[in-house]
Amino acid sequence: MADDETTTGSAILKVLAQVFTFATVALLVTGFVIRKQDIFVPSEGWGYVLGIMGGISMLLLLFYPMVKRIPSLGFRDHSVFWLRAHMVLGTVGPLLIFFHSNFSLGATNSNIALFCMILVAVSGVAGRYVYTRVHRGLSAVRFDLNTLLAGSSRLLAMIGEDTGGNNALVARQMADFASVAMPAKRSVMTSISTAVMLPLRASFARSNMMHEVRQTITRNAELQGWSKAEKKERLRHARQHVNEFLYYATRASQLKFWEHMFSLWHILHVPLFFVLLVSGVIHVVAVHLY
Repeated sequence: MADDETTTGSAILKVLAQVFTFATVALLVTGFVIRKQDIFVPSEGWGYVLGIMGGISMLLLLFYPMVKRIPSLGFRDHSVFWLRAHMVLGTVGPLLIFFHSNFSLGATNSNIALFCMILVAVSGVAGRYVYTRVHRGLSAVRFDLNTLLAGSSRLLAMIGEDTGGNNALVARQMADFASVAMPAKRSVMTSISTAVMLPLRASFARSNMMHEVRQTITRNAELQGWSKAEKKERLRHARQHVNEFLYYATRASQLKFWEHMFSLWHILHVPLFFVLLVSGVIHVVAVHLY
């Protein structure tokens, strides 16, 4: 019953997210199309009000990192809520600012603030994508690297049972692929090259492993007198376990890659946001003084 409710809740949230995304895109397109009608003027009326609302929304984005660092605010109990609120504000704020600017460029100080906001918004979208590759959806639960690696080790033993022993070459091929998937030292370029090339390497590794598995099973079938049906069944199990091993090893490698990218994203996103705050303050001061 609880699982059904969780599934239903997830489905509803997914639909709401899709509606929100569609509405945001529709508003952006509509605002861009009607920009020449000058419905919104940045310095007066609704254009001015939208600018204030957009600025407040961007300031409220600071609440999310603050909540993470103050335990009494209950971040751990409501982490998904705070993250979703952060994402909504990170979308609504720029949307309001776009309408405030009437989708047009203005003075130098306003242009700097606008482009800083666009960079932060793009960075936020990229961060959400990377976040879901490290965590389970939008939850605060990270994928467990140790579990993935343990699964790989377990499957090595299972393939040995499938082939009937004497599978040293298969074991070495699996160990070689694991070392390629999880190099001891990972620079940025190493992470990127590994992520790009790993699917191709996995395909070659699968072909080589299965070739050796077939030979090993054939040899052991003759030595131990396996029937044709047993030989076929062992081969089926071995193929399944090889695929599982490659999945676990590849998933572990991808997880390390995305963790690396998430760390780099933090290094970029936080300074960009503070540049946005400074440029926004300068813009507001300049507008009201001059």
